[in-house]
Amino acid sequence: MSPNGPHMVRQLNRRLVLDLFRDGHVLSRADVARQTGLTKPSASAIADELLAEGFLIAAGVGEPGAAGGRRPNLLRYNELCRTYVGVHFGAQRTMVLLTDALGKPLARASAASSVGDAERGMRAVRGLVRRACSRAELSLGLIAAVGVSVAGLVDQNSGKCVLAPNLGWRDVPMRSRLEELLGAPTTVFNEAHAGALAEHHDGVAAGVGSFVRLSVGAGVGSGVVLGSELFSGSTGIAGEIGHCRVEEDGLECGCGNRGCLETVASEQAITRAVDDALRSGAASSLREGSHLRLIIEAAHGGDATARAALRRAGRGLARGVSYLLNVLDPDLVVIGGEVREAGGLLLEPLREELPLSSLPQHRACQVVFSEVADAELDGAVLLARRLDEAAAS
Repeated sequence: MSPNGPHMVRQLNRRLVLDLFRDGHVLSRADVARQTGLTKPSASAIADELLAEGFLIAAGVGEPGAAGGRRPNLLRYNELCRTYVGVHFGAQRTMVLLTDALGKPLARASAASSVGDAERGMRAVRGLVRRACSRAELSLGLIAAVGVSVAGLVDQNSGKCVLAPNLGWRDVPMRSRLEELLGAPTTVFNEAHAGALAEHHDGVAAGVGSFVRLSVGAGVGSGVVLGSELFSGSTGIAGEIGHCRVEEDGLECGCGNRGCLETVASEQAITRAVDDALRSGAASSLREGSHLRLIIEAAHGGDATARAALRRAGRGLARGVSYLLNVLDPDLVVIGGEVREAGGLLLEPLREELPLSSLPQHRACQVVFSEVADAELDGAVLLARRLDEAAAS
């Protein structure tokens, strides 16, 4: 056995015991031994170690066994032994979520995003985290890890935001700077990847081995899960479907190219299509500058201009989804973002167009809307928990 063998076994056994308590069990030391298969001395030693470190706390006494004897001391997981922070840098708002060790929300805070000034935006997060900790009456020192999702391209190797067009950020060393500001290990992912994690954990894709989740907001991105694992690519920018061309003579995109999916199917693209139609004299109950929610409400009310904008977006999304189907062959496609409120007004044109751009074998693949309201933020918390668990293993 290698010199690290005993230590590795010890760490695995600790993880085994911790996972048992994280599931919500209240157990005696003898229960731990019985349920993990460890010897009683080993189980007791690990339980005592976790108790001393604050991961476990006393939970009273249990009933004596069938043969009588002393009543056993019970232990349970200490949900406040550590906290996690999820941060979502969205195109319009920056949101922070503080959770306990099991991922239960404790406090939230948010502010307008800092467009064009990444340093100011990251400093603002420090204030938001402090505000959330104050609301939860917990110390900053309990933060074990921070997970960040950002509306932009992220190089996983360096933790740098390479480009966030809708935030006006480029080459921002987010991981290192946020670790400096927050004093905790930090991981940074693209928002669509974080959203896919949340969808796989507690959404319509729970239990689905291979799926794609499109995040439709100020931009359009996708998170890809293959074999129940998030696929990020060699540098972390896999799934950037929003920057695939779907129109030959389309508008210029924030990435510098023309006709990208983002210029057709993003929230901004939908609102721009309505404004263009109004300036051309189209009849509508809407006014120029109407935000997406009003457009969707008008479309449900029968407004032809609003419906046309959603139909164009749905057809554009179909062309983007067809690339994903033909290349990845997923079991499911999930669409997240405020556009899901459009319902069939978006899905029907998408489903009509999809067979024209994808192989017949993919027609059985379902395309559905997400049911996770804040997937990008929830996914950021999951990223923080994964980072902490990886460090402990």
